[in-house]
Parts: sequence; structure tokens; C-alpha cells
Amino acid sequence: MVFLYLCLAIDIKHMKIIVFITAIFIGSTFANAQDGWLKFPINKKDSVRAQPVKLDYSAKKGKVTVHKDARLDKLTDFVRSGEESVEGVQIDGYRIVIFFDQDKSAVSQQKANFLARYNEHKAYVDYVAPNYRVRVGNFRTRLEAESLKAELLAFFPTSVIVVDKIQLPNLE
Repeated sequence: MVFLYLCLAIDIKHMKIIVFITAIFIGSTFANAQDGWLKFPINKKDSVRAQPVKLDYSAKKGKVTVHKDARLDKLTDFVRSGEESVEGVQIDGYRIVIFFDQDKSAVSQQKANFLARYNEHKAYVDYVAPNYRVRVGNFRTRLEAESLKAELLAFFPTSVIVVDKIQLPNLE
């Protein structure tokens, strides 16, 4: 504030000089404040990087002992049981979801209804929370799935085609 009053009292020529000197003073103050940034860390013991790490390749090999619960092996076997299916190798394809419900008995009944009408196709029941669903067929192309879906809409109006892993077709 004092600087403004001083500038008003002085004419324009002198004011440019005062502004220039003030700018140099403020700039040198900021520059001096940043002087120590290259000196980090101040003490070598303050930094982990100050002490180099030496690797000893001639050291003897160590021994690791793992103590684990025996139930972990059973859990691993259970989780890996889904990797190889009973049906064998599976490929990308299409199936039709014809029905889903929370009641497993209703889903089983719909599966039986489907198999009574279309026994040449396979039907699968699986659980995707909170519903059980009935998926049918092993179609390699969407066009094959669409043709069966057109027939199924009369009996199963909620049918929808989904991308799924399917069984390889049987070779005769």
C-alpha cells in the first residue's frame, strides 16, 4: 500500500525505475529461497539411496519352509475342478436361455418340458445369483441359434440368445 502512495507521488519516469528495482528484489528473494534444493539429502544417513546395496552372488542358497493349512489343497482342487469340464474341450459359441427363476423345481420342470419337445438338443441348468437358468443347445453360429429360437418362442416367449462356451460337436 505504501508502495502505491509512493508511486503516485513520483512521476512516470521514476516509477518505471522503482518497479524494475522492486521486481529484481522480489525475484532475487525467491531465487535465494530455492538455493538448497540441490543439496538433498542434507545428511547421507538420512537417505536410503546414500548407501549403495551390494549383492553377494557367492552366498549360500537359502531354504524356505512353508507352513499351510491342509484345507488349502482341498480348496485349490475345488476351484480348479471347473477348468476341465466333464464334457471336454469347450469353444466359443451360442446357447439359448429359455427360462430363469429363483425356484429350482420350476426350472427343472421347464428343462423337462424342453427335452420332451426337442430331445436332439442338450439342456443345461446353472445358477447365476439370484436365479437358476435353463440354457439349451450348442450352436457354433448365431444363425443356427436364431432358427431354433424362432421355433421356441411359441413355448418359451422369454427366450434369448447368449454367447457361451459350448461343447465341440460330435463327429460321426
